[in-house]
Amino acid sequence: MSPTADPVSEAISHSHPGKAMDSEMFQFKYNSSLNNVHGGHILLKTEFSASERNLRSEFFNKEECLYSHQVFVGAAKLFDVLKHDTKDERENIYLKKKRQAKDNLAERLQHLPQMEFKDDGEKRLTLELAFTTLKYQTLLEDILHDCCFLSHYPEFLEDYSLLMVMLCDFQSRKFQFRTPLPGETIDPLAQQVENAINQSKKKLNAALARHRIKASVTSVESLLPMTVRNNEEIKSKMPVYLWVNQWKTSLSEMVEMFKEENFSEVASTEMLDGRRFCIDTQCHDLLIFSSEWREYLLGHKSVLSGNMVRQNKSSCVAPHSVRYLIGDDDDVIHVNMGSGITTAQLSSLMHKTNGQIWGFNADHPTHVQEKLDKFGAKNVKIVQESFLDIEPDDNRFRGVKAILVTANCSKSGIANPVDFIVNEGEDMKILKDLSIGETDLTRLGELVGEHGKLVRHAMKFHKVQAVVYTTRSKYEAENENIITKAVEFVNMAHHKKFPYRVIPPLLPFSGEDIDNSIGISDKYIKFQPSEKINGCFVAVVTREPEDAKEVARDVLARAAAKGLLGGKERKEATGVVNMEHSGNGNVDSKEDHKLLRRRTQRSPKRLRTAVSAPDHNFPHKANLSRTSFSYGHTAPKSKKVSRPPAQSTTSIGARLHSDYSQSRVDKKRDKFHPHSEHTKIIKHPAPFR
Repeated sequence: MSPTADPVSEAISHSHPGKAMDSEMFQFKYNSSLNNVHGGHILLKTEFSASERNLRSEFFNKEECLYSHQVFVGAAKLFDVLKHDTKDERENIYLKKKRQAKDNLAERLQHLPQMEFKDDGEKRLTLELAFTTLKYQTLLEDILHDCCFLSHYPEFLEDYSLLMVMLCDFQSRKFQFRTPLPGETIDPLAQQVENAINQSKKKLNAALARHRIKASVTSVESLLPMTVRNNEEIKSKMPVYLWVNQWKTSLSEMVEMFKEENFSEVASTEMLDGRRFCIDTQCHDLLIFSSEWREYLLGHKSVLSGNMVRQNKSSCVAPHSVRYLIGDDDDVIHVNMGSGITTAQLSSLMHKTNGQIWGFNADHPTHVQEKLDKFGAKNVKIVQESFLDIEPDDNRFRGVKAILVTANCSKSGIANPVDFIVNEGEDMKILKDLSIGETDLTRLGELVGEHGKLVRHAMKFHKVQAVVYTTRSKYEAENENIITKAVEFVNMAHHKKFPYRVIPPLLPFSGEDIDNSIGISDKYIKFQPSEKINGCFVAVVTREPEDAKEVARDVLARAAAKGLLGGKERKEATGVVNMEHSGNGNVDSKEDHKLLRRRTQRSPKRLRTAVSAPDHNFPHKANLSRTSFSYGHTAPKSKKVSRPPAQSTTSIGARLHSDYSQSRVDKKRDKFHPHSEHTKIIKHPAPFR
């Protein structure tokens, strides 16, 4: 070879087009060819074409390995539980039946050895490696089969899962040698598997190249199903969401803190780039940053201290919907609280109220309670009993006016499952279905049955006036169908005088969002998986109270809280409310009997459930500055309420309720444009305020 010959071009021209050259051996040959010294100087070719520079970068670039031996071992344990059926099991009926006869996935996860992680970063890496191996499981199995790898190394049959996760990492780094991480503890078994892969990497790399040629694809990623590839693109661009924990701090304080760190506030997510953030338009306690700040925000002091919590917006829509439905003294039931993160946000939104949250079906009650204590959530009580075993007339829940049902769904709308599991403590079994972009239809049928039971049971509670149902699924069977059937069943079975009805979204959507159906589908909130948000579904079902005296007392209590009553009337109103909470609840007066008689004699003016939104304490204007927006308790300036000087508290409550109902009936007669129902979200009181 002449001193001026280009060994890269020569090696590439003589290599087989489908086979990649061993990078270390190629580096050695390349360096050897340059050791032709003349006068103490090495002769180098200094000018290369663009294609040659790209090839040099591809051959000589050292790919960083992110995983330690501890991560490999942890990912192998998880993969062993979640792995799909092998090719032999899919083709051999006997092996397939034997596989199905084993414990189901949920039971296998329960037997998974306790995995201790040094921090959330190590947990994220472990889940990411296991999830990636699940996605490429079929390809990796074919590569091992083509190379007869297990025939040469039969001792690794028992450690097949460890072999798979390490092979997945090596192929992603072009089979380069792995450099141990600083402070890493070497695992003997993992070292043996690593040495075996290094010895066979030429054959493994060649087999991978043949698969790419056979499939006529330019990259390994192109071998994945379209749904999985789309999710990969989405998750890399999805912004970072942080909600403010109002038990410890306030939105304004967090905004000022980030501004001191040279971040600037912008109006919308379209303007997010660099050191910019914005406040969400539907969830006012939610700060949004571009995806490039993901790692920075994971270790931010405000996140580590619990002042802010990282959670995707898809999980925040339902708690905000619940907050708009309740008063300052109303309690809430949260079904399937899981890891407690969503419950903690609802608690934060209710931090200035006297209401309490009853949480059911916590994953690990002790750990969940520790997490709630860290966030300072003082108004949450975890109930150990199953929600379905609770009697609807249980005296403990007499103050509950709304129930939030977080369905344990298929999670088919989640685009970044690893972040979802780490941030929200979700069950790891969702990785299996999301790795292939499909959901087991048999399991989907079981989930639908469970969802229906929960929603129907929630609607049986006598004092409950609203049920909020949410999923992270994109299937109608888990979303609209559940609500439609549950409402029809409950209304028909119990013959309620004031039946349940689905109402439009309570959150403020802009006219553009409504016209383009962004986040809105009929009367439901429904976000499809996108570069901005994971998929989610939220339905709000409400009814009007059946007890006229209860309505009057609620109206009086809210009027007294807002300062609309004074002197004797306010004192009497407080007495009425106190009687209700003392357990008596019966107010014997002529006015009460007259009110009840008028209520039963006239035709019931049913609630127009297509209209719902916050009252004066919850301003909803599209052009309102989101920085200063909060669930405030200071009402904006309004006209003074005139009332006759001498009226009893009951007559005042009846008049307020009558005026309220009549105004809603009058508005129902008006004609609006096709999206009038959604437009009214911003303008009218909540259904049962």
